[in-house]
Amino acid sequence: MPCKALDTLLMYLMSFSGFLALGTCGLSVAQECCPEKLVSLQKIKDFTAYPTLEEELLALTNQHRLRRGLPPLSLDDSLTQIARQHSQGMADQGFISHSLPLGNLKSRMARAGYLHEVARENVASAPTVLKAQNALTESSGHESNILANDVTRVGIGIARCPMPSSRQLYITEIFASPREEYRAEMVEKVLENRVDELRQNGAGAMFLNPVLEKLASRSLQSINMPYKREELQDLLTASAGELPDAEDLGLSRVQANVQLLHNPKNLSIPNHAPEGQARLYGAAVRQVTDGQNQSAFLVLTLIGITR
Repeated sequence: MPCKALDTLLMYLMSFSGFLALGTCGLSVAQECCPEKLVSLQKIKDFTAYPTLEEELLALTNQHRLRRGLPPLSLDDSLTQIARQHSQGMADQGFISHSLPLGNLKSRMARAGYLHEVARENVASAPTVLKAQNALTESSGHESNILANDVTRVGIGIARCPMPSSRQLYITEIFASPREEYRAEMVEKVLENRVDELRQNGAGAMFLNPVLEKLASRSLQSINMPYKREELQDLLTASAGELPDAEDLGLSRVQANVQLLHNPKNLSIPNHAPEGQARLYGAAVRQVTDGQNQSAFLVLTLIGITR
């Protein structure tokens, strides 16, 4: 297919999992919008918003979801801010990408302090919102983000190519499910429920033991982030050797389980002991910040296997 003018249907799309280009004049568009030097972060932050275009794309997105029997997405102001900055960065650099000076989706979400369970992203470039939407829904990867049933919010950012002669739009869609601000007390309650479930399933007595609880608390506070399992094993071995009442407890071994959780609902306590064997346990919870600057919880559970 021969190349046409830039005003004709040129479409460039990227889903979070891959790249898709539709059209034949990608180099022309990139050359038209690409600056002579690297884009400054301040320039990206000083963007011009196009709320009317963003509302148009939101309406098209929700219409597409409703036709598939899915609930509409709510517009999220924080996600919109993140999306707008990214679109401005793409427009200033003249090409679409998930990674620009402000970072990839994970780092941009973390920098904004947006707590989320799930986050997905589509980026695209097209002369009109309708043409962008049509191309997005015709691509299985991009459409799966639009029709995801594990997201409830969306942020849409649209920027224009800085060249006055161009009509090209740069578009970012961020689909997410926000996460609650959990507290340590909530995690501890979930842990108690998991222990009760083990008891009911015949795992043993599972009595809370103050010695194991103290050991778990001391060990958990000594863990560095990000933690390594080998270091954790060495730490627990050393701590176990300091148990003053080990003989009285009659423990044959201690199982250790450490988890890094963002959602307390994902907490689990593995049951590797023979069914019905009486056991003791101790646990501790510590709030931490993970490698993506997200709030999380370290949960250490010690299960004492009795003789």
